[in-house]
Amino acid sequence: MPQNNRRVIYFFTLISHDWRMRKSFALLLAATVIIGLTLGVANAAAPVVGKKCSKAGLSAKVAGDRFTCTKSGKKLIWKKVIPAVIKAAPSPSPTQTMDPAAATVAPSAPSAPSAPPEPTQTPAVAEIMTPITLSSFVSLAQSAMANSENAIPILDTANTVQVLEVKKNELPNFLFADTVQKFSFFGPTPLVEKDSSRLHGLSLVSADGRKVYQSDSAIPPWGVGFDFTSDDPKGRFIVETSATDNSGTYSWRLAYKSATGPWKYQSVNGISHKNDNEKFFDEVTLGEAGKFSIRLEFEAKTTFYGLGLADKAASVTPLLKSSAVRVLIVGDSWVWPSFNESGPVHVWDAYPGALSWLSGWNVISAGVRGQGYLSVAADETYKDRVVRDVIPQHPAVVIFTGSSNDHLFADQQIAEEMGRDIQALQKADPGVLIIVCSPYATGGDQKAPGQSKAMKAEANRIGVPYIDFINLPLFDQSNNGQGQLSQGHPTRLGSSYIARALLKELAAVK
Repeated sequence: MPQNNRRVIYFFTLISHDWRMRKSFALLLAATVIIGLTLGVANAAAPVVGKKCSKAGLSAKVAGDRFTCTKSGKKLIWKKVIPAVIKAAPSPSPTQTMDPAAATVAPSAPSAPSAPPEPTQTPAVAEIMTPITLSSFVSLAQSAMANSENAIPILDTANTVQVLEVKKNELPNFLFADTVQKFSFFGPTPLVEKDSSRLHGLSLVSADGRKVYQSDSAIPPWGVGFDFTSDDPKGRFIVETSATDNSGTYSWRLAYKSATGPWKYQSVNGISHKNDNEKFFDEVTLGEAGKFSIRLEFEAKTTFYGLGLADKAASVTPLLKSSAVRVLIVGDSWVWPSFNESGPVHVWDAYPGALSWLSGWNVISAGVRGQGYLSVAADETYKDRVVRDVIPQHPAVVIFTGSSNDHLFADQQIAEEMGRDIQALQKADPGVLIIVCSPYATGGDQKAPGQSKAMKAEANRIGVPYIDFINLPLFDQSNNGQGQLSQGHPTRLGSSYIARALLKELAAVK
């Protein structure tokens, strides 16, 4: 008898004489069959984003990704679930102090930690499991207009709040920026820095080359918000920042609100520093103990490291108690933004920033100077960015804005390219709500009304709402007498005017 056959007989003889081995063998065989059947079923019914599914609420997990069956319009489709990532609170160590009753804090001098960094994560983005409908979004716009608390901050002309540069954080505690559960974020979701020179920092362009958008020219303003309670008689905290591109200066701006007063800007143009990768420390003095709401508005290339806190009783909590609707605006220099005025101004004064204040939404800019549906700038047009840069930000709503940069092209060419860009985004994310706007102004182009007409026809063909600012018209000789446009771009005043007009039109979309 062959040697292999003898081994088989011997193996089964052992099984027959040992009940434990018989039981183990049976369990192993059963498990193998079950796993095989499970894999077969999973492979046979593997969900695909945007494809039809049978019942709302069904979920499936394939290759580590989770999918859910969600209603979109009249159809049921599969949608990929992006889990919220919350950074775990660090364990107490010689370089970090925990205060369960207040903020998660650490001793000062965060720029040179003695312990190796723990793994860092990107701040969480709460996915909208059920895509927002047009009627729901219109209702949100109407509610925003009716809410008297939605207002652009006024200027603190009394200089009640002071911001002074200091050499380092001399307050006893420090809340790292990557303690993301303590903050609300405005603009694109920031990245957690991994480079040793920027530990615990957040930025839109990291030291190791990661970016929220692949297009450098589209990197927009961003910000953080929090509620702040302190027993410190002066109401002090310190903001630590730096910038990344080694050119000129950068600035950040403070907006604050007491328990009873309106939102105020400490200054119009913010606090300015050299853009040379050096870390700067700015001490904010609110003037008294108490509870305040705070927003820190950053330029695109700003890195935020966290807050120095005056005492352990200080409490920092997210400004927003629930996730704000994420509205992303695709456009040109009006969105990016560009300003042509001599007075004080900050990048957050552009109309997307103004719209965020007027609506309460998280309005995310995605604009490139000189670009359009067909006009090339930074070696790209809108089509290169609408899927690659937009989808990772998980917007509920995307607003396409027309550009006067396209005026050299035929009206129908512009409209057809607009249609292709919209359909590319719809294919990539069937649940996203898309709204289209004409250019805001003619830019002196006599063809602009024809362009808007062609764009409207294409939007109607695809089935997306269209807002016509050319034939409204949004800008004319009378209102620009107020200085709302300067050299083809909106001023600070003009940007707030656009934001109000856009919100009004969104509230009236049918």
